[in-house]
Amino acid sequence: MIKRKLHIIVSACIALVLLSVTLLDEKSTTKNTFTCTTTQESFTAGKPITLKFKGNFENKPQLYIIHSYGRTLLDGVLKKDIIHFNLPKNYYNKTSLVSWLLIENNEEKAKGNFQIVPNDETKTNFESYLGPPSTLVGEGHFTMFVTIPTDNFDNPKLTNTEVAIKHQFLNTIATDNEKTKDFIAWKNIYAPTKSGVVLISASCNEAITKEFDAVIYPSIATDFSITHKRNHEFADGNQITELTTSIIKDKFGNTVSDGTMVTFIIKNKENVLLKTFGTTIEGVATGQILHPEKENNYTVKAYVNGISKSNSIEITYKSINPTVEFSFSKGNRTITVGQIKSFMNQIVPDGIKINLNIYHKDKLIETITENSSRGKAIFYLSPEFYKEKKYRFEIETLGKTIKTAEKNVSNK
Repeated sequence: MIKRKLHIIVSACIALVLLSVTLLDEKSTTKNTFTCTTTQESFTAGKPITLKFKGNFENKPQLYIIHSYGRTLLDGVLKKDIIHFNLPKNYYNKTSLVSWLLIENNEEKAKGNFQIVPNDETKTNFESYLGPPSTLVGEGHFTMFVTIPTDNFDNPKLTNTEVAIKHQFLNTIATDNEKTKDFIAWKNIYAPTKSGVVLISASCNEAITKEFDAVIYPSIATDFSITHKRNHEFADGNQITELTTSIIKDKFGNTVSDGTMVTFIIKNKENVLLKTFGTTIEGVATGQILHPEKENNYTVKAYVNGISKSNSIEITYKSINPTVEFSFSKGNRTITVGQIKSFMNQIVPDGIKINLNIYHKDKLIETITENSSRGKAIFYLSPEFYKEKKYRFEIETLGKTIKTAEKNVSNK
């Protein structure tokens, strides 16, 4: 009988303990259960966002926000049995996938996420770029126009937002409707076969960009021809021969850009190479060469370096067969050459080169060079340097050589 009573008492105690544990567990669960009453999954940028939670708030929880703008921990405002968490303005103004964690006593109690999307109710703005700003005509060359339509909070529009991209060249205007992908809408504007300027713009939701322009330059030059022009054909060392190219064009018939460098290569009959240069203006380049001072033949060819070439032309210069006077004075130490007369018996221009070759016993001692002034040049043999008693001379100018007899030279 006693054993039976003890068994009943023990069973009752165990039941009381189990009931107490169950009640405590229910109380603990009720205390720590939170429900997010904000069921909206998408919010519009620029509009305030509040997340609300219902539960037993003995210890005030915090809301941890993970946003593309950054991360932050928010304190809530308790109103009766609902706690309100207000997102900061700089967060709700920016589009993002936002994740949140409700934390109490450093423990995660609830979590979720929502989306902030662009605000299509505001004015549409553009970020637009064009590059390269110039290209060449022809197949394979293009410039890319890229535009990013945004709302008034600088958020890129949603994928598949339609953007109209217009481009104009000469008498043609074309419109391409492109859709945004990864925030951008873009279009390759391929170069035509004519040089000029392409104008480009875009529009979206009644908003338009400024005008962009891409310069379409001519392609590389093709072969061309050259001609020459001069006042006369005499080798007078004074006049200019002008070398002129034809209008240089690319393979599409476009005149090459102004400033294209043309190199004229000249080879004379001694196989000496000379160069002169010219840059194009309206497709034509001009170079100049000075007439030689003696009879010669020039072969001329022009190049746009590494790209194209011209035909070869021959230019012949005739000797003027000048009349050269000379005289000796002051013990034959002063030699006056001149006047020198040209092909019309006129005095030669200033600056004509005159060489005096000095020989002693048929050995060339020195060559002295002077430039003519008023058709003359004066040479002086200093006794300090020319100490011999006899010298012979040769005078060279304008392709003519005059040899003198041996002269006795005074040492005074």
